[in-house]
Amino acid sequence: MHMAIILVYLLFVCLIIFICHQSGMKRPGKIIVTIALLLAPFSELIIEKVIMWNFAWKNIPLQHITRSVKQPDSVLWIDMVWPGFDEYGRHWMVTNYLDGVHLKMLALNGDDGKIYFYQATLNDFSGSEEIRPEHDRLKTHITELEKKAMKIGKNGGNNSKLWQEIRKEYYPRLKALGYDRQRKKEINLIFSRPVVYQDLKQVPATNYLVELKRTRLSRWEERFVWCDEIRIHDNVREEDIAFSKRCLGYSPKIGFDPIGGTFTGGVRLGDKQVYEFDDKVLFGYAGVSSSYLAKRSRLEK
Repeated sequence: MHMAIILVYLLFVCLIIFICHQSGMKRPGKIIVTIALLLAPFSELIIEKVIMWNFAWKNIPLQHITRSVKQPDSVLWIDMVWPGFDEYGRHWMVTNYLDGVHLKMLALNGDDGKIYFYQATLNDFSGSEEIRPEHDRLKTHITELEKKAMKIGKNGGNNSKLWQEIRKEYYPRLKALGYDRQRKKEINLIFSRPVVYQDLKQVPATNYLVELKRTRLSRWEERFVWCDEIRIHDNVREEDIAFSKRCLGYSPKIGFDPIGGTFTGGVRLGDKQVYEFDDKVLFGYAGVSSSYLAKRSRLEK
């Protein structure tokens, strides 16, 4: 489909040049018209690029990490872009980061303007922690068997018997341990008991503050480009330890991604997924990808 659109437009350009030629337009004029027509579909992209180059020149460096933290203990996460975390987003954050060891307190601003304060200790996960050693041992063994089966298949051997053994014997054994079920139950209990505050001033002190907010440009620049910044602050030492600035273009979807057959458009400066930055600085222990929050990279004018 995208190739058809390109071909139709090129035929349109050829038609205009032919008309110009027939009307007696001189060569310099035809060259100018040709260049203008070929660049026309990319005009917004070019404007976006210029705005971003100017932004980058004035904001070097765009990203800086003074230090990362292995055990943040308590974090206040303020999202002023969308703004706030909806119920699903808060549950995702609690599930992936609030482990009661590296992180015991997590405060999130909600999409309703309230602040949700969640707490957990290792005792909250006592049931799943009791199961974890056997769960991890069996899961590691299954991974080794899967690698063995794939290696046999890659070398041209028959691995169907081994795959059958894995699926019929080991997968049920892993599920029967009930680790995932128990962990989910514990997380849901933690999520069900937040302390809800109406004002930021009421929230207990935390070791770190993560803040995402929009960076304002001139009115005409904001017609083409969105800019925001995530900043991580150490409240104990009273210093910023990391920041990352990002620009996203609003340009038409003229690019094409063959994987999945989806269009991808616009230009960007900085991280595509702004939320992955806090993983690098504060939440590296979790070893997760912000898959849920990835959908928030799409911004509307």
